[in-house]
Amino acid sequence: MFYLIYVSSSADPMTTDDLLFLSQESRDKNRERGITGLLLYKDGSFMQMLEGDKQAVLGLYEKIVEDQRHTGILTIMSGEIEERNFDQWSMGFCNLDDPASLRRYRDYVSENLVLRSFESGAQDAYRFMVSFSRRME
Repeated sequence: MFYLIYVSSSADPMTTDDLLFLSQESRDKNRERGITGLLLYKDGSFMQMLEGDKQAVLGLYEKIVEDQRHTGILTIMSGEIEERNFDQWSMGFCNLDDPASLRRYRDYVSENLVLRSFESGAQDAYRFMVSFSRRME
């Protein structure tokens, strides 16, 4: 099983409706490709972890890089894992700008979403994404 974590910025401000459309579109397409993962949005920035067949994940990532809704795309980490972390979701999504989500996850996010450097940050990002999913269950 292959995984990839990236961060990006939204090219344009995204409304709640834009984010809901994006998350539903991702769920539908990922289900078809056998990809699972988690997408987080905060202050115009995305962090996403994708997992599945390596060619499927890399193919999707190429499409994301070409997607005009994203800028500043940066791969944080990728590699092999034994099993899926997000097998229950074709694409989990959390808008951390939403007051209800922010109240629910504020302490967790402020404690864990600090990427100090790319060397330590990659492992922090991986642990954050995986443990965040357990909070959402």
